[in-house]
Amino acid sequence: MTTTPSTNLLPLRLQLHEIIPHALLTILNPDSTDPIHRCFNNTSVLKSHLCDPSSALPLADSHLRVFPFKDVDVCWRRLYTDASIVKACLTICENMGFPREGGGRKRKREEGQSQSRVEYVLRIVEEVRECGSEGVRLGVGKVDEDADADTEKGWITSTVEVLDKALIMTGAPLREEVIEMVLCALQDVIEPEEKKSGIDEKDTEKGEGDTTTPLFSSSDAAPTPENKFPIPRISAPSFESFQHHVRKAKTPIVITDAVGHWPAMSSRPWASRKYWFDRTFGGRRLVPVEIGRAYTDEDWGQRIMPFGEFVGRYLDRGGERDDNDGDDGPTGYLAQHDLLSQIPALRRDISVPDYCFVDVPGPEPGTPLYMKKMRDEEERKRKVEMGMGMEPVQKQKQHDDDSQTSEDESDDPLINTWIGPSWTISPLHHDPYHNIFVQVVGAKYLRLYSPHTPASQIHPKGKETVNRTPEHEEEDEQSHPETQPNQDTEQPTEDPQLIDMSNTSQVDLAAIEMSTAEAEQWEDLWPGFLQAEYLETVLKEGECLYIPVGWWHYVRSLQGGVSVSFWWG
Repeated sequence: MTTTPSTNLLPLRLQLHEIIPHALLTILNPDSTDPIHRCFNNTSVLKSHLCDPSSALPLADSHLRVFPFKDVDVCWRRLYTDASIVKACLTICENMGFPREGGGRKRKREEGQSQSRVEYVLRIVEEVRECGSEGVRLGVGKVDEDADADTEKGWITSTVEVLDKALIMTGAPLREEVIEMVLCALQDVIEPEEKKSGIDEKDTEKGEGDTTTPLFSSSDAAPTPENKFPIPRISAPSFESFQHHVRKAKTPIVITDAVGHWPAMSSRPWASRKYWFDRTFGGRRLVPVEIGRAYTDEDWGQRIMPFGEFVGRYLDRGGERDDNDGDDGPTGYLAQHDLLSQIPALRRDISVPDYCFVDVPGPEPGTPLYMKKMRDEEERKRKVEMGMGMEPVQKQKQHDDDSQTSEDESDDPLINTWIGPSWTISPLHHDPYHNIFVQVVGAKYLRLYSPHTPASQIHPKGKETVNRTPEHEEEDEQSHPETQPNQDTEQPTEDPQLIDMSNTSQVDLAAIEMSTAEAEQWEDLWPGFLQAEYLETVLKEGECLYIPVGWWHYVRSLQGGVSVSFWWG
């Protein structure tokens, strides 16, 4: 079975002296249809804010903190993105010796504050253009990563974080390629200088490793359960055969021999630690990490951190864990993140399986997803009849048009990546899409229950309050203050928000699976669950699992691993 090559290739690779002027001038001259104009409705005010990221970023950030996030006007996402790019470009230029007159970064910033910020930015654009690649490289040669006394971090690391935060927090509408080009160009000039100065040797000592060092320890493993009710397996079925199964059988299957040609499995190996550090700018790229055993636990939280820190804190500890009692601290899991859009170079290491282009059926009648769809449709009709539904629908459509993307209307599957040590868990839940789940590195145990399993056995949750864990919130503020709301901006006091958790079971399947407790104890907690029928499998490297829409599934990592999911339909 073939897979479709990526069409989301890297943009044209520009040098630093080319991309910085291009990025700054593009931002200062937005298209008339750009939604960013809605922030101020005044071009001069907009330019002034964009050239002063210290004011634009807190303003945009205050408008991003809306629940649910889909209600955020895309204009504020655009402002946050463009201000982040300007901040990054100015930081790069100032640390490479631009503007040429004067001395020291502080003096240059003070000059920028005393004159028009727009004039200051345009002056830098002209000087970078005039100096060209040689001028930029001469500046790089004088750079000391830790020379900036204004920050505890080196300026290179801080610059990468600014751009990654824009990607993670906003999706960087209209600017994904610009950010990627800036990061690639910066990496192209910085890495040779680091190698000359021996910094790469220091990185090897602190965890990057050489070409043969695996991303995960071989001792990072958890017990493999006996498969009593195995999911059927089939080797690389034809498109037509898979389509027939999806439409007629509508059950899970394990697909083997379908992704062995991926570069991620061979020439650009995702099992290699050095490859991941190369692709993450020496481990500087930011990633969102779930901290805790499972998102259903009270002490679960989230943090954004550099990839290198994620590896050191959570992946390297995996081999030290003898059991899942938590004595070694909380588990860290990069879970369900669109990493391949954030780092497009990784996107070229895989291909979308052709199976993801099968025309699939919707949720089956009588299942939770089908019933929810019916309820949502009835609610929409009710609002339209009462004259309540049109404005929100039009507003949301406007947001979709502005961002030039509509996930539901796209033919391309939603691709998410999962990276974590053994013992990482996804609680029993179901998703609103069909899923091809690919295990690229390591192994996972998966157990699936039919969507027709009665609620009296599966015990779905209801609506729950959205709360951040104080423990992780405090850690966020101490270790990563830049991810917190601006303290000078007044934060509104909001009532606790409720989120529908009915796609997740109350049953703690991990506890049942690993505990020696008697069946009666679990029967008292969740009556009928132990009698529910299920299917299971151990998914190994290079294998795919088709999960039909609405099927309840529980996932536990048996080894440190990397997985990719393709949602469609």
